[in-house]
Amino acid sequence: MNIAQAEPFEQLQEKIQKLIGMYEQERSANEQLSRERSDLQEQVKMEKERLKEIEEKYNKLKISKALLASSEDVHDAKLKVNRMVREIDKCIALLNR
Repeated sequence: MNIAQAEPFEQLQEKIQKLIGMYEQERSANEQLSRERSDLQEQVKMEKERLKEIEEKYNKLKISKALLASSEDVHDAKLKVNRMVREIDKCIALLNR
């Protein structure tokens, strides 16, 4: 090989080495992004599970609160009915006199 042919060959080798270096950088960046993506997917999975647990607790709380409210309403209703029955009994007693 003469000098004129060697120079383009060396330039080609330099370009290939540069291309290989750029490929390695991109491959390592890609691997890092893949790891980050996996980590983020795991976090999303954990947060979805946490959200599901919180929603279940909220629904249970909502149901228990509804039961407590309705039991208080039932108690109040019973008291009102008992008062009304006493008043009716008083009225009947007054009519019977």
